[in-house]
Amino acid sequence: MAMARAAPSQANSVQVVSSTWARDSHDLFDFEAHSLHTQQFTIPRSMVFFRNGTEVMPLGEREAPPAGGDPLLRLVQRDGCFWVDRAAQSNSSKKLWLVVRELASAGHRLAEGDVMKLGRFKFRVRQLVASACGGQQPELRLDESSVFGACEKEPNTGADLSSTLCRICLLEGPGEDDPLITPCQCKGSIEYVHLGCLRHWIKGRLNLSDAQGGSYFYRPLACELCKAVYPTYVHNGKERAPLVEVPWTQPPFIVLENMVRDSQQHATRGLHVISLAAEKILKLGRGHESDVRIADVSISRFHAMIRFQRGHFVLEDNNSKFGTLVAMKKPRLLEPGSAISIQMGRTVLSLSAQSDPATGGQSAQMQQLPNSTAQDERNLRLSLLTRGTTNGSLAGMSMANSMTHTGSVDHQNNEAAS
Repeated sequence: MAMARAAPSQANSVQVVSSTWARDSHDLFDFEAHSLHTQQFTIPRSMVFFRNGTEVMPLGEREAPPAGGDPLLRLVQRDGCFWVDRAAQSNSSKKLWLVVRELASAGHRLAEGDVMKLGRFKFRVRQLVASACGGQQPELRLDESSVFGACEKEPNTGADLSSTLCRICLLEGPGEDDPLITPCQCKGSIEYVHLGCLRHWIKGRLNLSDAQGGSYFYRPLACELCKAVYPTYVHNGKERAPLVEVPWTQPPFIVLENMVRDSQQHATRGLHVISLAAEKILKLGRGHESDVRIADVSISRFHAMIRFQRGHFVLEDNNSKFGTLVAMKKPRLLEPGSAISIQMGRTVLSLSAQSDPATGGQSAQMQQLPNSTAQDERNLRLSLLTRGTTNGSLAGMSMANSMTHTGSVDHQNNEAAS
């Protein structure tokens, strides 16, 4: 039986510390930099944060944004709680990234669909399998918009294939357990190929490793003639089999997708299948000892790690220069006593809700939805938007009396003073 979650304490304000890196480079933030533009705020009600140059400023939602200012995020007060959400509902709004190293547990429990960012390189968590129950193996599929599908063994065209040539081995007709298939858009005398011949050719091109536990990197290959990408699976009636014969992967394992936007880097686009059996720790970084090696200057030699503990896959940062981040998928509740840091480009906002002693024992009406659906998240965001707009008008009238702004402080001066 699931245990009821304790209701969070109410909060009367949020302490915010903003840090902005002077350089504007690929939306990166240098966590090792010493010269950061730092500001501190006490926020008592709903606000929207903007950045103009290196200056960060909170404004009421009905106040005019500064000319040339970039919206960062919205802080919404509702029913005695503060929520963090995107600055605007449009796709042009900056994505919010949780800073993993600043989480209270120093790690983030991964879920399928999570997008994590290391430096300027992104991965999507495609599959998480914690145990061997059910006999699950990696799903060799990329994003749903891709062209990968399945081809039929010996398509039913009514033609006699007994004298049809395989374009690889040049032998006629299908074999006993080796049918002729049409895996691409080639036509004519090069249309058909034996399944076994194509598998042998693909296996040689992929160079699948024999790593312990069945770990490997899978990438889609294209026909060298018509350039069409080969399908992921082959259908034989109701049965489906992978086109590529891959090693058996021992659970627990994780499947990570490279999110490559540049078409010229198509060769690096694919799936990392990594087994974490025998308490293995998955290392991500630029160094040669990494399980997932990323040849990019924004990646540290040992950037981050993923470990399997207590039934969960946990992502941890290894004090990397440009940080390890996880994309926020829905509004996040700020719980008193638990600070979080959120990165938007070259700015990081550290937020800590301050509880009201007079109402600390009262429960809030709205709580975090751990297993919420997409509709639940849309309804939550809409309710925050409606309530936040009302609170924003009040903030605009009394912000001068209620907000404490300590101004900009250079990070080096802070270190000298301490």
